[in-house]
Amino acid sequence: MAIRFLLYWMLSVTIGQGVASAQAPLDLRALIDEAMAQNPSLDVLRNRMDAQRARIPQAGALMDPMLKFELSNVPLSDFDFASTPMSGKQLMLSQKLPYPGKRGIKERVAEHMTNEIEWAYQDRTGLIVNLVKQDYFNLAFIERSIEITKKNEQLLKDFVHIAEKKYEVGRGLQQDILKAQVTLSSLKDRLINLRRAQQKSKARLNTVLNRPPQTSIGKPSTLVPTFFSFEVDTLQTLTLANRPLLRGVQEKVQRWQAVERLAKLASRPDFDVSVGYRQRAFMPFDPVRGSDFLSVGVMLNLPIYQGSKQDQQVIEARARQREALADYEAKKQQLYNEVQQLYIDVRAYQEEVVLFRTAIIPQAKQALDVAIVAYQVDKVDFLTLLSNQVSLFNFEIDHFRYQIEYEKSLAELEAVVGKRLF
Repeated sequence: MAIRFLLYWMLSVTIGQGVASAQAPLDLRALIDEAMAQNPSLDVLRNRMDAQRARIPQAGALMDPMLKFELSNVPLSDFDFASTPMSGKQLMLSQKLPYPGKRGIKERVAEHMTNEIEWAYQDRTGLIVNLVKQDYFNLAFIERSIEITKKNEQLLKDFVHIAEKKYEVGRGLQQDILKAQVTLSSLKDRLINLRRAQQKSKARLNTVLNRPPQTSIGKPSTLVPTFFSFEVDTLQTLTLANRPLLRGVQEKVQRWQAVERLAKLASRPDFDVSVGYRQRAFMPFDPVRGSDFLSVGVMLNLPIYQGSKQDQQVIEARARQREALADYEAKKQQLYNEVQQLYIDVRAYQEEVVLFRTAIIPQAKQALDVAIVAYQVDKVDFLTLLSNQVSLFNFEIDHFRYQIEYEKSLAELEAVVGKRLF
């Protein structure tokens, strides 16, 4: 009777129940917010974006004017400015003026480059969110696996105790005891590996949050299944409209279009406008009696090498446009394929979770229940009972693994689409 009571007590323990944690459970939304504020890779892009934004007004600014002072035509014999009417002290101011339209296009090129970095930043935020979720769900799986393994470890200890009692009264076999002990040792080995994975998973999560890897953290909250109802065509359309990666490539196309317009204007000359004032000494025999001189001039460059320079810049810009367009198409197809693959995974994990919840686990529990009853009347051997218990343990782990893989696939799908979906 004591053995029967112990067996039924063991059967009443629900393997899937969680263990209360002394630490406050981790909140996924709070972790994501912390990562957005603290992750250093986002700081890199934020600072790069600020630096590039500061280049926009620089691109459209005029070059600094040039101020020149010279002593002109001074005789070396006496270094006297009154020796000849040619001598004088001259001050000249010059300014380079680009051909109309060039400055505005240069600003647009800089703006497109800034937008590219901004879209890269937005894309990186989505990837960071995905990293947080992946590490969070991995940790959730490991924590739950540890809980389930500990429960089964205790159950197997009870099995060993039962086998020993039956052996003492001549109703059991020593090999039953040895088999149960081997199975128990394998669970201890699994716990060692799970605890190692647990520490590594916590270190990865802390790293994403820019914390010291060894920082102590709590356990993930109770998993609430995410509802999923999207079709693959809808997801691909959302990807095309929302993924920052694609928007960044579009900005690159527009940047090279602006560069092409700038290259076409490069064959138009720039102007250097100058004005000078020469102060001269009064000389009686000077026809203008030492009157000061005023000089005004305009200088421009002559694009006589247009065929090998400016025209080649246009050809280069057009090739870069085609390159960016091809890159856009390649990335679009790659993202479409990733959406398709993830959609297949999500649907498969959904079916697996339902199958384990409604069929496999209830059947395994029923098989264990029957084995326990049959074991009392020696209708089944101890190894059958042990095998049923181990199978139920593995099914519980697999059930939760599929739940976690489902959530991880949804998190990755959000990152691919570039939009919060759930």
